[in-house]
Amino acid sequence: MTTSLTPSSPQINATVMASAGTGKTYMLVNRLVRLLLTGARPDAILAITFTRKAAAEMQSRLSERLLALASATDEQLAGQLQAMGVTADAATLSRAQRLFETLLQSRMQVRTTTFHAFCQEILLRFPLEADVPPGFELLESGAEQLEAARAT
Repeated sequence: MTTSLTPSSPQINATVMASAGTGKTYMLVNRLVRLLLTGARPDAILAITFTRKAAAEMQSRLSERLLALASATDEQLAGQLQAMGVTADAATLSRAQRLFETLLQSRMQVRTTTFHAFCQEILLRFPLEADVPPGFELLESGAEQLEAARAT
């Protein structure tokens, strides 16, 4: 598999800063697909974003993209891979067609989450190192606690 180097290339580290609607999610999904094409295990991939809505959107688009690859003809598939910067040989075409099924059969999926959820998970795993009480719970809103503190 030959690839061109773009921000979606798994071979490079990239920071993407752009306005809403400029294609960041599209580029990130391309990167996820390219990682899977290179043989990365789905459970070894973690995509972190700012909102739950964005994380769900990324997961949904990844599933849609993999389904499109699985249901494409060889000619369509080659075109889709080329649009992602991947030069498709026979082995790459075959791997791309199987990605959707591979993901469905995996015990763990590609994980998309938020920065807050990821950090909370780390704190829950290592509370003593983070100097937080084991088993702590985050508050969605601290309004009641703020009012109680003001009342004392």
